[in-house]
Amino acid sequence: MDEWSKGLQTIKMILVMFSAVSLVYVSSFGCGRGEQDEIVGIANRSFGGKVIDIEAASVETMDIRYDIYAVGSFLSNEDVTVTSEVTGKVKEIFADEGSPVKKGGILLKLDDEKARLAVEKARSVVEEARAAFDKLMAGTRAERVEQMKTNLDKTRISLEKIEGDYKKQKESYESGLIDKGTFDKIESGYETAKKKALTAEDGYRIAISGPAKEDVGVAKAKIEKAMVGLKVAEKNLKDTSVYSPITGIVNNRMVSLGEHIKNGTKLFKIVQNDPLKLSFSIPEVFAGEVKIGQTLVATVNVFPGEKFTGKVYFISPESDPSTRSLKVKAKIGNRDNRLKQGFSADIQLTTSTKKDAMVLPEEAVVSVANKPSIFIVRNNRVILDHIRVGRRLDRKVEVLSHRLKRDDMIVTKGHKNLVDNANVRIIGREGG
Repeated sequence: MDEWSKGLQTIKMILVMFSAVSLVYVSSFGCGRGEQDEIVGIANRSFGGKVIDIEAASVETMDIRYDIYAVGSFLSNEDVTVTSEVTGKVKEIFADEGSPVKKGGILLKLDDEKARLAVEKARSVVEEARAAFDKLMAGTRAERVEQMKTNLDKTRISLEKIEGDYKKQKESYESGLIDKGTFDKIESGYETAKKKALTAEDGYRIAISGPAKEDVGVAKAKIEKAMVGLKVAEKNLKDTSVYSPITGIVNNRMVSLGEHIKNGTKLFKIVQNDPLKLSFSIPEVFAGEVKIGQTLVATVNVFPGEKFTGKVYFISPESDPSTRSLKVKAKIGNRDNRLKQGFSADIQLTTSTKKDAMVLPEEAVVSVANKPSIFIVRNNRVILDHIRVGRRLDRKVEVLSHRLKRDDMIVTKGHKNLVDNANVRIIGREGG
């Protein structure tokens, strides 16, 4: 064979090999499985059935937690400024800055001499009002009953006289001795006398039953007014002693011994740091994943390696339109008071857990046709599978695929020369 013929034959072989390789790559994107097998078979025969060396790893299964990460700040659970309810001079101070206080514990006492005198005076006013009422109900009843009895007797005597005269005049009228006009006047006088007698009887009956209602009402009103005055005086006396409304720590004392203070003067600032509130924001896309009562873990730079757990108790009902985020708050126990208001915290909020998720080494996932893909090893051949990537873990990645099986091996090294259905030989396994 001359040199020209040899050169032409070499060119033909190169073209055939190039065409076979091209067909293999086309099959990955446009052919069915049967066509791919046929084309890859041609390609392998063209290469002489070349076997590609790879390294592989087994599919792993594990429980994956779906977490949200955020940065937040600690806030006091309660923050109260205690003020004076009355005017007076500071006599004693029982708490200073940094002092732990219990709810209901005394903080400060004012001079209470004037307040005590006011209480005594108010009590005397109450006693006087009650005495006046008792006198009205008992002391004046006999006089009023006697008066009404005398009036009743007089009206009855008058009625008897008028009634006797009326009967005589009635006989005269019926006999025609007096005219009708005269008799009508006599009859009218008789009716008036009867009404007066009835009124006298009612008055006497009321007198027997007790004093006049209006007098009783006035007396009772005086007692009630005196009682209100006494309550005010007693409250003012009580308010000369100032108590803590919460359990916490005195963060600031704003008054000095001997100082004259007015109503409304700020005295102490008390903060409650057990538990602490942890405030942070999450993207609004996670709104459906966060629930009241979910557990979170917080870490702070000042205590490296330590984790502090808490529970979500508040999720904002509205999203911030400028940041597209939701405000979330949790409470974290702080019995030893090591965590401080204002500390920054890194937050990990677990929203759910996926059981037995399939995970692979991150180097097993490559890009083919701009899609995340893996090569599955079965019967010394590889299957190209386009996948969806789930959560990324420490050097591992969750794989979502309908073709991947839990007992499969996946290529981790040697992707460069791989095509779908290529012959392979495993020369190394991850972890063994």
